[in-house]
Amino acid sequence: MSGIFINSDAWNFWLDNQGNMTADAVRKDVEFYAAQGGVEGIFYNMNFQRSFYPTKVGTPIWKDCEILEDGSVTLRGEKLPPDVADEYRAMIAGGKELNEKVPDFMQIRYDHCKKIGVEMWHSMRMNDVHWTPLGQEFRPQHCDLWVERKDLLRAWYRHTQRSIWHDNAFDYGKQEVYDYHIAMVREYLLDYESDGIELDWLRACPVFKPGYDEINTPIFTQFMRDVRKAADEAAEKWGHRVRVAARVPTYVDEAMGMGMDVAAWCREGLIDILSPGPIHHQTEQDTQVQLWRLIAPEPVILAPCVNCTAMSAPGWSIESVNESDFGFVSNFYQQGADTIYVYNHFQGHGRRYPQIHEFFRLAGDRAAVAKEHRRHILTKHLPAGEGVFERSCYPCAVWAKCCNGGIKINCGEGTEGRSARIILGTTREVDVDVLLNTVKCELLPADTPLPSVMPEKSAYYVQAKVPASILHDGWNDVELFNNGEKDINENEFVWLEVEIF
Repeated sequence: MSGIFINSDAWNFWLDNQGNMTADAVRKDVEFYAAQGGVEGIFYNMNFQRSFYPTKVGTPIWKDCEILEDGSVTLRGEKLPPDVADEYRAMIAGGKELNEKVPDFMQIRYDHCKKIGVEMWHSMRMNDVHWTPLGQEFRPQHCDLWVERKDLLRAWYRHTQRSIWHDNAFDYGKQEVYDYHIAMVREYLLDYESDGIELDWLRACPVFKPGYDEINTPIFTQFMRDVRKAADEAAEKWGHRVRVAARVPTYVDEAMGMGMDVAAWCREGLIDILSPGPIHHQTEQDTQVQLWRLIAPEPVILAPCVNCTAMSAPGWSIESVNESDFGFVSNFYQQGADTIYVYNHFQGHGRRYPQIHEFFRLAGDRAAVAKEHRRHILTKHLPAGEGVFERSCYPCAVWAKCCNGGIKINCGEGTEGRSARIILGTTREVDVDVLLNTVKCELLPADTPLPSVMPEKSAYYVQAKVPASILHDGWNDVELFNNGEKDINENEFVWLEVEIF
């Protein structure tokens, strides 16, 4: 492996380059990700439901849209609400302008990637349903097929104020849906040169109507075969290899429960890269990398996803910083990852995260990451699919005068001889002893500074110094002995991490 993979989503280029739709802007966008090294490939997403290129299969972002002199935006002759117009104006105008001024911008992007030594991939969102709740159906990101054919959606009958986005996704069990998306795959691969195509199944899943996930597994597998066939045709046309990547849920059982027979995909050579990742934007420390490695052995490249936040309890999260990202990366390498796949780390994010280029440069170097200052944060799992439930990362309770069980945190690699501390956050003051791997840790003074980036909400923090030579690579066990007279309940825990210096 020569580096990491980075996803650049459908929004960010158009928003970050308003008024600058030029070939030079396309080249500079490539350089934002790759100019300082460490990157093997950039996965450029060019569609949500609508597309940012003149698709013949789907719906271009500018179709049936008009930007008036006063800045208001119409869609199919109807004015959009001002807040919606503000959200989409730059994307509509920029998409149309770039395609008119630089109609070969995709080739320019590919050529510039080749010039600086990185791969350029297409990233196709397979079922994006952002903004589809009741009252949002008018938004200009919804493609014509979605607007006109509600009979093709997986659970439109649930469309009430309580309905979630995923209810309104397409049902791949319908032949028209299947054919539509295969046609778009072929358009991406055969009309626009690339090094591969990523199928982003997390935007969004499930992809079958309720009750038909597992039974439609053969349909899903056949779809992947058809994609592989298209990639092979593209390789013959362009004269170089064209690979296939797939983004799937963090937990194996959840992927299987949505019809994703990843073992068959690997066994039949249908994918080259597998990226297990979170359903939303929080990275998950317990991504089942070891299990995915068994299911997806070499030569499949295993590249688990690092996203843009870390959430330890509902409402308690931080945005990415190098220390938290390096914590997840080292964790994943320790579990058997080949490299890392980075999501939601794009230009706009870079304004909040000034060290982002250092992360890009180092994240693909396993040995370098092992030496870095890292924060290993306990994270909450948010389930993908239907019929599965949220799983808490904390014990249901730590009883009074008791230590009933431990909490596992993967601390990655290169831990020998390192100093470290444990940080516990709760909604009230608690009297606890903190143990790591059966050894009691010295509590630090209450005024010990916390890491620079912590959840914005207030919590009561207990910090403890890890004794020398107790921390080890991989999974470590944090135990809490409750000295108080009152149980500490699950919903009173809000944060836990091991920081390695």
